Amino acid sequence: MNGLTTVPADPASNAPLVGPRSLVLPGGEHGVLLFHGLSSTPAELQFLARGLQRTGFTVRVPVIDGYSFGTTGPRDHARWAQAALDAFEALRAECRTVAVGGLCIGAVLALGVAARRSSEAAAVLALSTTLHYDGWAAPWTRRFLGLGAWWPLTALAARIGVREGAPFGVKDERLRGWIATQMQNTGHSDAGAAILTVRDLIEARRLIDGVRRRLPVIATPTLLVHAREDDAASPRSAFEVAQRISARDVRCVMLGDSYHMVSIDREKHRVLSEMKDFLQKQTGQVGGESQVLAENRTRFDRQERLDDGRALASRRTL
Repeated sequence: MNGLTTVPADPASNAPLVGPRSLVLPGGEHGVLLFHGLSSTPAELQFLARGLQRTGFTVRVPVIDGYSFGTTGPRDHARWAQAALDAFEALRAECRTVAVGGLCIGAVLALGVAARRSSEAAAVLALSTTLHYDGWAAPWTRRFLGLGAWWPLTALAARIGVREGAPFGVKDERLRGWIATQMQNTGHSDAGAAILTVRDLIEARRLIDGVRRRLPVIATPTLLVHAREDDAASPRSAFEVAQRISARDVRCVMLGDSYHMVSIDREKHRVLSEMKDFLQKQTGQVGGESQVLAENRTRFDRQERLDDGRALASRRTL
C-alpha cells in the first residue's frame, strides 16, 4: 500500500553497495539518449536501449547525480535539467543525429532538452509522460505536491517519503511479484525505488511546471507512448503534450495491456517496435547492423557481463 514513511537522514545509507552505471551502447552514426524515471536506474530502460542498439543506433542511458537511485548529489531540478542537456551535447559531439527520450519524469527531462534544442534533436520519444500524478493508483499524498513551495523546512521534506506499493506500475502479475520481492530485499527494483522522498517529488513537480510552460516551443517530431490504464499518470499527460507542442509530426500510441512501466511490462516489444519505426522514419536509419558493429557490440556485452560478475562478487564479500 502507498503511504507516508520516514527515511534515513543520510541519503547514502539508502545507496546500493555498488552504484548504478550508465548504459553506454556503441552503434552507428545516429544516437538515442534516454532518461530513466526519478530515483530509478538505467536498468528500467535496458530492454529498449539494447533493442535500439541492435537496430544500429548508438544509445546512452546516463546516471544523473542527485536524480538516479544510489547517487547522493544535490536534489535540484535545475541541476537535473542541465545534466540532461550536457548528456545531449556530449552525444551530439559523437553522432550525426541524436533523438532524446525517457520514461515518466525521464520523459519530462527529454521534453525539456527538446525545448532548449528543438532544431537539433532528431526526435522525442516520450514514454509514460508524467505531467500530472493522476493515475488510478497514484498515492493520495501526491495531490499536495503543488504546495511544495510552502514547505517550511527542506530537511523535513527530505525525511518524509512516499512508499511505493502494488501494482508498482506493472500489469504483468509474475513480474510484479518479482519486483515486490526485489524492493523488499534491496529497497529498489527495475521499476524504481521503494520510497521516494517528498523533497524529490517536489523537485520533480518544479521540473514539470517549467517544462509545461515551454511545450509550445517544441517543434521536434514526437512519439508519445502511454498506457490507457496507467496507474501513476493517466493519458491526460500525453494528450496535453500532443496538443501543446508545435511539432507537425506527432504520433500518440495508447497501449491496452500495460500499466505505467511500459519499458518492462507486457507490451515492451510493441513499445520497442514503435520507437524503432519512428526513429527510422526521422533519421533514415536502416534496420540491422553491420558485421563490424555486431563484433563491437559482442565485445562490449562480454565486458559488461564481466563487470556485472565482479559487482555481484563484491556484494557477496561486503
